[in-house]
Amino acid sequence: MKILFTVSILFLSSCIYSQNMDTTIKSDLNFDREEETIRVSYSEATQDFKLKINNDEFTGKYNDAYDIGVEIIDINRNDNLREVLIKGYGPSDQSDMYFFQFVNGKITECGHLPSNFGIEVTGNSELTEYAWMGFWTAKMRYDFDSKNKTITKIEEEFYDVNQECEVKTTFDLRKDKSDNSEVSVKLKPGTKITLVKADISQNCPNPEQIYTEFYCDWYLIKTPDGKQGWCRLENFVEKVEGLVWAG
Repeated sequence: MKILFTVSILFLSSCIYSQNMDTTIKSDLNFDREEETIRVSYSEATQDFKLKINNDEFTGKYNDAYDIGVEIIDINRNDNLREVLIKGYGPSDQSDMYFFQFVNGKITECGHLPSNFGIEVTGNSELTEYAWMGFWTAKMRYDFDSKNKTITKIEEEFYDVNQECEVKTTFDLRKDKSDNSEVSVKLKPGTKITLVKADISQNCPNPEQIYTEFYCDWYLIKTPDGKQGWCRLENFVEKVEGLVWAG
């Protein structure tokens, strides 16, 4: 799992109802025109949360949450079920999210997204998660399988970055995403550049580089005159200025 920086920015999910810790709400979760009673409680001392829907209960645990919230969302408008989203708010308001449905009188687990700044749902069985990557936000897509009660990441080769900065120390761009690829551009100090997109797959050449593995990510970098090439973050992060980091 990548180690992401944190920033105090919160993207709101597309919710039908939301409320904070130790609360009771009512909502029709299965479109039978009868509202379920949804109770959520949380102990900051133990990091435990309890979800109770009508007469069924589920107990879960967070690793680092100072508050908790509940939202009712509808990921798939065609399955006649709404989801209960339990959110644990952690450092810098990152959310640790658990998803549930209420099926035949039982609480059913549907997935877990451990660290993000919010999600969006549009009812088409997809979720968009906002993950902070230090100086840009990755929009990660997931597919929700209502039948099997799973949330699966849709793997993408690249993520849009579109961040501008300026070169302060010379560094090279490579023709391909390979440390042995030929140099395509030698960037000089003062050059304005745009980080176009990133490959954030786990491809560190050093297997022991776990905590800082995001430094191994490849970025496609473009100059104003159209020249472009690839560079790992670790090879240019200290050689540019103008990126807005948060942590």
